[in-house]
Amino acid sequence: MLRLPPLNALRAFEAAARHTSFKRAAEELCVTQGAISRHIQKLEADLGAALFTRRHRQVLLTKEGADYLVTVRDAFGRISQASSNLRTRTEDKMLKVKLPITCAVRWLVPRLARFHGLQPGISVQITTSHDPVDFDREDIDVAVHYGRRAEQGLACERLFDEVLLPICSPKLLAKPPPLKKPRDLAGHVLLHSIRRPQDWPQWLAKAGAGDVEGERSLIFENSSLTYQGVMEGLGLAMAQLALVADDLASGHVVAPFETRVENDVAYMLVYPKERAASRKVAGFHAWIAREAAATRRAIAG
Repeated sequence: MLRLPPLNALRAFEAAARHTSFKRAAEELCVTQGAISRHIQKLEADLGAALFTRRHRQVLLTKEGADYLVTVRDAFGRISQASSNLRTRTEDKMLKVKLPITCAVRWLVPRLARFHGLQPGISVQITTSHDPVDFDREDIDVAVHYGRRAEQGLACERLFDEVLLPICSPKLLAKPPPLKKPRDLAGHVLLHSIRRPQDWPQWLAKAGAGDVEGERSLIFENSSLTYQGVMEGLGLAMAQLALVADDLASGHVVAPFETRVENDVAYMLVYPKERAASRKVAGFHAWIAREAAATRRAIAG
């Protein structure tokens, strides 16, 4: 049976030996100087040997203390290295991703089963937010950024550009009033996200119906809820094509008009360049790039 000194006493001893001061050791370990002194006294009593020679405002190691310090530091070093190795292996099994909520719900999550099929040893933790990622402050491995450009110093993979077009449910399209031309939207309910108030005016202007306002409107907190409103037949929404391409292909929604608006913004995978060698980051990058390429092909028709 192993008979080991208390860990706190060993930590106090190592810190006091490194600083040659009980006071500075106490400051480092956030305890009182008296607590350090008591730990050392108990350790000396347990070992049956004096570890320090006490002097005014300073302590010096005895020969026995110096010899003991070599062993204690070696043991602490081994524990630290083993802990670091284990921590690294554990972290390599969890990929933390941050992205806008609608992109997560409408595009990424439906595809994740394919990623797990290729990388069964990596779990994915998803955080949704419209705020840009701060890799220095957030515990995030990679992010999907929405905008015109990525921050300098980040690795960047452009996934797909923003293309806008109206969508509705098939059952709404089959009911009156008709939807033959853009001006027919005047008789319908227009849905939109509170975060994207310019989508409808931008598209209507390009379609030559800039004065159309719609019978009334329904406003949602985000685009994901807006698209759900379309599924429920509440009205038409201005959609980002990449995020509804699967629904269009399956027939869950339809696009009554061919006019599209292409904006100078995109969804981009970003992460610090120094993480490019990480197995989990490299694997996710390669996978999401392939998925995005397939989405671009579907958009292009």
